[in-house]
Amino acid sequence: MDYQETVNRVMCFLKEKGVCSSSRKSHQECYAALGEYLQTTGQQYDETLRDAWFSEMQNRYSSPKCVSWEQYVFQLEEMEATGIISDRRLYQNKSAYDKLPFSLRSSLDQYLNEYNNQYTDRTLDVTRIECSMFLLALSDCGITKTEEIDFQVICNFIEKNQKSNRHKKVTICQYASRLLAFWGSIGLCDSNFTYLLDNQMFPHVGNITCFPENARTKIESFRAVSQDFPCSDVHDSIPDFVRTLEKHGYVGTTLKLAEHALTALYLFLHFNNLGFHPEIMWLWFERVRKTLGSSWRHWRRILSCYLEYTEIGDILPDGKYKYTPTQYDLLPEWCKTPLSAFLEQKRNEHRSAGTIHSYSCSCSIFCHYLVASGMDSFSKLSVETINQFAAQDLHATFRGMATRFVHLRGFLHFLEEHGYTEKHSLCNCLMAGSAPVEKIVDVLTPEQISRIESFRETHHSPIELRDIAIVLLGLKMGFRATDVTHLCFSNIDWKKHEISIVMQKTKVEIKLPMPVDVGNAIYSYLKNGRPKSKDNHVFLRSKAPHGILTSKICSKALWRILPEREKIKGGGFHVTRRTFATNLLRNNAEIDTVMDSLGHTDPTSIMKYLLFDESRIQECSLSLEEAGISMGGAPV
Repeated sequence: MDYQETVNRVMCFLKEKGVCSSSRKSHQECYAALGEYLQTTGQQYDETLRDAWFSEMQNRYSSPKCVSWEQYVFQLEEMEATGIISDRRLYQNKSAYDKLPFSLRSSLDQYLNEYNNQYTDRTLDVTRIECSMFLLALSDCGITKTEEIDFQVICNFIEKNQKSNRHKKVTICQYASRLLAFWGSIGLCDSNFTYLLDNQMFPHVGNITCFPENARTKIESFRAVSQDFPCSDVHDSIPDFVRTLEKHGYVGTTLKLAEHALTALYLFLHFNNLGFHPEIMWLWFERVRKTLGSSWRHWRRILSCYLEYTEIGDILPDGKYKYTPTQYDLLPEWCKTPLSAFLEQKRNEHRSAGTIHSYSCSCSIFCHYLVASGMDSFSKLSVETINQFAAQDLHATFRGMATRFVHLRGFLHFLEEHGYTEKHSLCNCLMAGSAPVEKIVDVLTPEQISRIESFRETHHSPIELRDIAIVLLGLKMGFRATDVTHLCFSNIDWKKHEISIVMQKTKVEIKLPMPVDVGNAIYSYLKNGRPKSKDNHVFLRSKAPHGILTSKICSKALWRILPEREKIKGGGFHVTRRTFATNLLRNNAEIDTVMDSLGHTDPTSIMKYLLFDESRIQECSLSLEEAGISMGGAPV
C-alpha cells in the first residue's frame, strides 16, 4: 500500500460524498497518527502492524475514539482494495443492525422475537447491538445468510475478535453464543458453533488447516477407518467416561478437565468430518499441546485413560501408560514376531514382569544390532555375528554382561527350536554365569529402629500412616516389598492375630503371628489413611486411580522415615527383612525358626545373618592353642 496516496484518495472521496468537516478532520487526525507510527517503526503498512497500532492506541485514547479510528483504518483498507468506500463503512451514524444483509437481519429478528417477552427493553436493545456487531463481522467475510456460516468463518471471527479489548471480546462472544445456540436448535446452523465462542475452549479445538502438511497427510490416511467410530459416539460417551473416572476416585479438576478435553477433541473431529482413531487423537494432541501450558501432561493422561475406556469400557487402576516407543516397538516385523513369541513363552513360565522386561531389553538390543548390520532374517545368523555383538556390547560389571548373555542364550535356543535358524548350538557362543560374590550384610541400627518407632507416634497423615504400616511389616514380619503390596484383606485374621500369605517370589505359603504394633499400624491406616475403594488390596495409591502399589513405594516409604538410606547402595526396603532375620537370631531363635519365618527352604541363605549374633559368635571362638597357633616372643 502507498499509504499517503491512499489517504489522499480517502479524503477526496469523503469530500465528494459530503461528509462533514468535523468528521473529515477526525479522519485526518487518525491517519496522521498512524502515519507517524509507521515512520517510527520504519515498516510498511500491513495487518500485523495495524493490529499492533490498535493495541497501543487503546492505552492512549478513550474507547469511543478508538472505535471510530478503527473504522477509519478499515475505510482506508477498503479504498485500497476496491477503489471506493461502501455505504456500510462510510456512514458511521448508521447502526450495525441497519447495515446487516436482509437475510441475516431477518434471522436475528426471529431470535429477538423469540425472547421478546423474556428480556427487558434494555436487554433486548443490547442483545440487538451485540449480535448485530457479530453478524456484521461475518458479513465482512462474505456471509449473507445463516446457512453459509461454517467452522472457518467462526475461526476467522474469533481470531480477529481476540485483538479487541477484553471486555468487548467477552461481551460479543457471550451474545453471539446464545444467538448461535438458538439458531442451532431450530436447524439454521450447526449447534456446535456455540462451543467455539468459549475463549477457554476455542484454542484447544485446533484448526486442521494450520497443521503441518505431514500431520494432515497422516490424518487423511486414517479418515476412512475412523468412520467406524463416529465422532457423535465420542460426544455421547463423555458423561459415562467422567462417571468412570469418578468411580475410580478422581475428583474436581480432573473430572472437569476430562469433559473439557474430550469436548475439544469431539469438536475437532466433528468440524473436520472425522471419526475417532487413536492416531488422529494423538496427532491432534501434539498440535494443541502448545496451548495447554503446564497441564499438557494431565491432558495426555486423560486421553490415555479414554483410549483404554474405548477398548474395554473401563480404566485399569493399575495401568501404566507409555508415550514414547520402546526398543521393542521400533523393531521390524521379522524381529518382532519371534521375539514376541519368546516373551510369551517366558510369561507362560510365570516369570515376573521385571524379568520379562529384562529379556525384552536384552533381545531388542541384540536385534537392533542385527538390523544395523544389514541383516533382514534370523536365518543369516552366524557365530561371527554373535561374537562381534558380544565384543561391542560393553557393561559396567561382569555380572551385567553375564545377565545379558543369559537372556540371549535363551532367545537363540528358542530361534533354533522353532526353525528361525538352521544353525545349531549358536547359544553356546555366549558364556553365561558369573563368579559368586559375597556381600557385607547391611541391617538397620538400633538408633534407626528407634526412629521408626518415634515416627509412628508423631506422624499421622494418610501417606505417613501407610508408610509406617509398610515399614513395620518388613521390620517386624520380614515381608518382601512384593508381599506387602500384594497383601489383601483375606490374608489377615484379626481374631487370631495372624497373617497368611503365599510369597510372591518363592510361591511358598507362610503363616506368621501379627505383632500388636503391626496390627495397630495397619488398622490406623485403614481407618484414617486408606482411600475409599472396593479393591481388596490393603495398601493403595493415595491418588486416583486407587490401584495396587508398585514395589518401589515400599523403599520410598522407608526413605521418608530414614532419608539417609536413599543414598546407600542397596539401601532399599529389603534391609527391613534382613534386620528382621538378624533380630530373630540375636533373640536366640533356632535356624529352623528363622527359615520358617522367612519362607526359606535352604539353610545356607540364613548363615550370612549369623555374624550379627555377637554373643553366640563369641561362644564359637577358639583359643590360639586349639587352633594350633603358637605365641611368639619371650614368655611372660
